[in-house]
Amino acid sequence: MADTALRPRLRDSVIVQADGGTLLFLCLADRTVKRFACDEFVKDVVVLLDGTRTITEIGALACGGRPDARERVAEVVQILEHEGLLSRVADPALEFRLLGTARAEFYDRQLRLFQDFCDQGWSPETSGAALQRRLGEATAVVCGVGGLGGWVALALAGAGVGRIRVCDFDRVEVSNLTRQVLFGMADLGVPKVDAAAARLREVNPFIEVEAVARRIGGAGDLADVVKGADIVINAADLPTPNDVAGWVSEACWPDIPHIMGTGYAYHIGVLGTSIIPGRTACWACVRAETFADHGRDGLETVVGKRDRAGAMGALSGLVGNILAWEAIRILAGLPPALGDRWSEVDFWPLEIRSRAVPQRPDCPTCGR
Repeated sequence: MADTALRPRLRDSVIVQADGGTLLFLCLADRTVKRFACDEFVKDVVVLLDGTRTITEIGALACGGRPDARERVAEVVQILEHEGLLSRVADPALEFRLLGTARAEFYDRQLRLFQDFCDQGWSPETSGAALQRRLGEATAVVCGVGGLGGWVALALAGAGVGRIRVCDFDRVEVSNLTRQVLFGMADLGVPKVDAAAARLREVNPFIEVEAVARRIGGAGDLADVVKGADIVINAADLPTPNDVAGWVSEACWPDIPHIMGTGYAYHIGVLGTSIIPGRTACWACVRAETFADHGRDGLETVVGKRDRAGAMGALSGLVGNILAWEAIRILAGLPPALGDRWSEVDFWPLEIRSRAVPQRPDCPTCGR
């Protein structure tokens, strides 16, 4: 790149400290520390890497300039770039403003996080604004907006997913209010999707919200709900979590990524799995891997699932926000975390446990 165009800038997540003739680069993004021997000239150069100066201009300012200043600055920049310590844009604020002043201010902190993802190399995009634009152009469907789906929808709305479609059949009850974050006392008796849509529109004025009041009884009930979606998050559990998961997966296959977060109760939260057609194991693979656990496939149910299970807002919020984070990653083109495995979080020791779910070559749904 021409010297007049290149204006190197340290990543915002990097703190630099000096220890005599050593510089320590503290990388907050991955909690690593990188050490380099240096002299006063290098220290001056590092301080000047703020994205406002060219290599020639930095060389003229560092230690009052020297005959080989430009070459030495170029060498320092090359090393820091190789170590992943430089940002991929000189002026991120300028990039952010391409979204419009109002959006740039609204999403400011998130844009800076996205910028660091780009600087880390987790995205082919160079600017955090590009990741935000992806979210703004996306459509997400949340099936079930109760204790789990409400948190998912809220996080997606705050992140700026452009169109959110919520689907549920229930009405708000007083026992919902301790854990279902989208509702208040004034919403008692109101259809959940209507109250949820109103709340989400309040949270973010830059998104669209669609409410679908419907009881899901099969994949056919979801055909129009998932149409045009870029991600579908299953957070419904009636008549059973596995039934709804199967219907959601059937409705989404083979075009729409879907996250099968099937719920939470007591001290276990089910994060489930992310299914990206053509890239990960499908729902049939998951069922084949887990259906016969403990020999349960041949057992008769004597006492079934209770109508009411123990739950708490802090715990449902933890699961819901993890699922929302996974959805945001997929929509932004970042690497997903829950694919090809089945994951659960145990709230008591705060541990996430996962088991691998391989894509079966002979799977009738996704096998090659």
